[in-house]
Amino acid sequence: MLSALSVAANFCTIPLPGNNAVSLTLAVCFFTGIYFGALPAAIVGYTGDLIAHLIHPLGDYNWFMALSIALYGVICALIYKIKLPRIVKLILSAALCYIVCLCGLNTFGLWLQYIVGVRPSPLGLWDLISGNHGAIKKSFLLYLAARAPMSAVNLVVNAAIVAALQESKTVAKLVSRIKEKPSRTRSAAQGEHSAQQ
Repeated sequence: MLSALSVAANFCTIPLPGNNAVSLTLAVCFFTGIYFGALPAAIVGYTGDLIAHLIHPLGDYNWFMALSIALYGVICALIYKIKLPRIVKLILSAALCYIVCLCGLNTFGLWLQYIVGVRPSPLGLWDLISGNHGAIKKSFLLYLAARAPMSAVNLVVNAAIVAALQESKTVAKLVSRIKEKPSRTRSAAQGEHSAQQ
């Protein structure tokens, strides 16, 4: 269900000038990491990105952006294990995601694709290292400086959505019901197995 929501969020991305965008994918990944853990968050982020790309490809598949999206929820899941107030954990998660994912992997993948002109993949990275590319029109740091403010806006929008969801009692009840279902099914199956013995 969350993977489907991640695909939908990918399609609801609002493009902005300079290869920037406001995407609600981050909120879906954050939410999954906070409430369901690191592995489900990585799966939701990655499958959402991959399926959206397969349905509507926009050039080469960007491996660095895919890794970035998978890491959003993983970072949140790990930070939320620390005993701190929820708002502090959300701020820490957002700050780390901003540095590692948005300014790091995400921007690097786009820079490779649109500025360097190589495939945004390990092979493209090898082309960059080996010098097997044309002239680089803009350095990574200049490209990052242009993208960083809008990336921050994108992150703040998503963090605000997650903060509102964390305060919602309806969301808390829904999550607890979802988490209860597997344990109920397991206990019913164990009871049935015991009765058969």
